[in-house]
Amino acid sequence: MSDVLSNLFLIILYIFEGFCIQYLFNAFLYSRFSKYSIGFVWVIYQVICIMLGLNFYSSSILNLIIYICILLLFSLFCYRGNFLLKLFLVVQFTAIHELSIWASNSLIYFSSKVADFICICVEQQIISLKTFELVISISTMFFIVITGIVREVITFLFIEQIVKSYQYHQRFEKQVMFYLLPASAGVLTSALIRLLILTIENGYVTILYEKYPLLYLIIPLIAITLLIANLFSFKTFQKMIEAQQERAEKIVLENQIIGLQNSLAEIENIKMVKHDMKNHMAILQNLLNKWQRSGDNISDEINQYFEEFHNTVEQLDNQVHTGNLVSDVVINSKFQYAKKEINDIRLDASEFLINNEISAFDIGIILSNGLDNAIEACKNLREVKPNANVYILIKSFWKGKMLFIEIENSFCGVIKMDIEGDLPQSTKQDNDIHGIGLKNIRNCAKKYNGDIDCIVQENRFILSVMVKGR
Repeated sequence: MSDVLSNLFLIILYIFEGFCIQYLFNAFLYSRFSKYSIGFVWVIYQVICIMLGLNFYSSSILNLIIYICILLLFSLFCYRGNFLLKLFLVVQFTAIHELSIWASNSLIYFSSKVADFICICVEQQIISLKTFELVISISTMFFIVITGIVREVITFLFIEQIVKSYQYHQRFEKQVMFYLLPASAGVLTSALIRLLILTIENGYVTILYEKYPLLYLIIPLIAITLLIANLFSFKTFQKMIEAQQERAEKIVLENQIIGLQNSLAEIENIKMVKHDMKNHMAILQNLLNKWQRSGDNISDEINQYFEEFHNTVEQLDNQVHTGNLVSDVVINSKFQYAKKEINDIRLDASEFLINNEISAFDIGIILSNGLDNAIEACKNLREVKPNANVYILIKSFWKGKMLFIEIENSFCGVIKMDIEGDLPQSTKQDNDIHGIGLKNIRNCAKKYNGDIDCIVQENRFILSVMVKGR
């Protein structure tokens, strides 16, 4: 009866472990099939081990190798992603699972002490032999339950911390080898303990705990230390990636701010030139009027010349007027760049009007990044199809209290989403920096309780930015 209850409890533990492993895998990878499949495979394997009577110690290394191979093969077949990432997840789960076993197994020490105490009670006839069997059975089951619960709690807590610390997907895949090493150390240490825990002396199998009782303390300390070191190294690498990401974002923002400042300075210079030229022309016009009254025949030619010159000065003013100085500067500078880089590109911002609903800094970030991406997409389309019709259209409109800013452009029709699945990946080689643009736009939108959406319709790409108006 106790064996049945023990096996039933083990199956419950394995079901929980199946939940833990799918929790870990689904946080890092996308399943080709059901997201519960890898947990199901784990439970089935462990149930088969129980049915075949594969004891933990007698088949320790074989069991470890087999389930690592099964998890790796299954992840290769059923999950999307690169090989190293899948290997990391298998090794990471194995390290946490194995070290949790060794961290909790020292509770066996207390079980043996309880058994010794009960034996003394029997020898002194404090309890009967029948009571002895019952107490031993209950205490053994109690420590099996406690040991199993402690093991699974440790497993879940460390997996949960790994999942919560995981943030930077693309950079993680590039640096997965650094994360793999601490987890590998945990697996190798566990394998070493498995090899040494049993010894054969005079033809008898001896558990190393019995020969060296201090191991009841040392092995759990080693296991806990390795678990903490593994988690600490993972979090440290994530913080390093976060620092790199922040530096990259800072570089991008600084460049955009410098660009905005230069554009504003250019506009101010143009206004000053325009103002001075108007004053000069006013004076010259008065002189011409006097000359005209004198009856000189060349006055018509001079008037025509200055009239054309006046029109040229007027053209120094912005061609796009949105109601916001910063958006005027950004759109005009980006449109001028687009005309220079792409022949016959159609540019239209006639339906874009904005006042002060968004701060100057945020509207500059939204338009600069959005137009940079649109221009890049049009350039890529022209490289693939030299005669393709390319355009960039900017418009804004209100829906209730929400302001929508849309940047629409033509593109090649092929788009690759990032690992999160909601933002396109950069087409540039250094996408660690260039991929920050859309994230910066989203951060700006979220300041106003909004968000962004990327809409793909055949060869049309629409970046829609939604913000709540002031």
